[in-house]
Amino acid sequence: MLPTAALILCLAHQSVIHLEAEAGSLKKVQVASAHPGFSGTGYVTGFTGPDCQVSWKLRAHAGLYRATIGFSTPSGTKGYDLTINGSSQGGMFPPIGEKFGRHDAGLIELKEGENTASIQGGWNYYDIDYVEFRPAPPIAAPKAVTPQLVDKQATPEAVALMRRLVHEYGRRTLMGQYDAKECDYVKAKVGRTPSILGADFIEYSPSRVEHGAKPEGTTEAIIRAAKQGQIVSMSWHWNAPTDLIDKMETGPDGKPRDHKWYRGFYTEATTFDLEKTLADPSGARYKLLLRDIDVIAVELKKLDKAKIPVLWRPLHEAEGGWFWWGAKGAEPCKKLWRLLQDRLIVHHHLHNLIWVWNSAKSTWYPGDRSVDIVAIDAYPSDHSDVLVSSWMDLQKRFDGRKLLAVGEYPGPMDVSRMARLGVWWSYNVSWTRGVGPKSDSDAFLRAAYGSAAAISLKGSK
Repeated sequence: MLPTAALILCLAHQSVIHLEAEAGSLKKVQVASAHPGFSGTGYVTGFTGPDCQVSWKLRAHAGLYRATIGFSTPSGTKGYDLTINGSSQGGMFPPIGEKFGRHDAGLIELKEGENTASIQGGWNYYDIDYVEFRPAPPIAAPKAVTPQLVDKQATPEAVALMRRLVHEYGRRTLMGQYDAKECDYVKAKVGRTPSILGADFIEYSPSRVEHGAKPEGTTEAIIRAAKQGQIVSMSWHWNAPTDLIDKMETGPDGKPRDHKWYRGFYTEATTFDLEKTLADPSGARYKLLLRDIDVIAVELKKLDKAKIPVLWRPLHEAEGGWFWWGAKGAEPCKKLWRLLQDRLIVHHHLHNLIWVWNSAKSTWYPGDRSVDIVAIDAYPSDHSDVLVSSWMDLQKRFDGRKLLAVGEYPGPMDVSRMARLGVWWSYNVSWTRGVGPKSDSDAFLRAAYGSAAAISLKGSK
């Protein structure tokens, strides 16, 4: 329980709940006043680890509120967690230096009577001036999006799938799950099968096959699932075409680093230079890029022949830099995206693909003419976090232009909370190990799939 001194009584007639950080309950942080521009008598600083926290008790009427945080970021861009009554939602403070600014943290829910709020964690190393909650309606529903695909020769099946996604957008969200066995687990626990099956062409990467990987049967299993009603979302953890380090190494901290061939999609496990490769179209490494794409085209053609449309999300999480396709920055990655698109659509005549760009930063975006859906991956510590801040940021850029989706998430999303807040991801796909005894509780799983706003499949898979 928080100490009585931290209890802020909010009168019923007040429209705004204002909580000064220095009046909150402090854990491993302290009040300071060295930097000017704060409100009240000071601000809270010293956020250096996961146990550092400022928290409050408050009374309010039940409803939705828009949260604003007074903050400063002397050390640059920083992530944070805002927790309301035990449920957290993460966000990012922009780099504004030692001055204090206002940050829109999105919608939160307060219950009737006593509530708790806290700020902690994330990347730490920020200062908190205050938190403010203002009564607000749900986020406006997204504007209608045209179902027109970037591939003007898209198959009837791809067109039909896109039209279905557009029809549901802003009303319901499709539930997805990587790994067929985990789809079976969902069905066993909730009596329904995820609408989307996520799968990966990772083992088809030639540099993995060269080391003994055996991908046989993966595509065929995907086709069987699609024939029974599931939508297919395909990723490709593309092992670098060549230049794999393929050995254990010692890191700067003296600890061993696994840079063996099976981690060849990570930047740290290869010396493959995408920028130099793309600058030399006649070079051997460029030809290996094409070779790898051609291998994946063989598998995509099997799906095309079976009249199966694909939510195709290659080059995901590029802006993170941890995968080699993003290691050299935005421009080489966007150039690779265009090469991949040209090779599959023009050279291989693959028209069953819905092109999903899976990165959030605006400087990495390859353009509306080459993207059908914009997706993000997120792994918040609290699985009830429906990514309000990310939704709002992407809506500012893409509302009425592109569908927004969650390509990877650590479990099923809290769809009822999404609906209450007005956060309408077109679909969400739980990453492998996202469900099961060591993941979210079965009760959470049942609640997510039982929401009226969640779309899944009845019957056996």
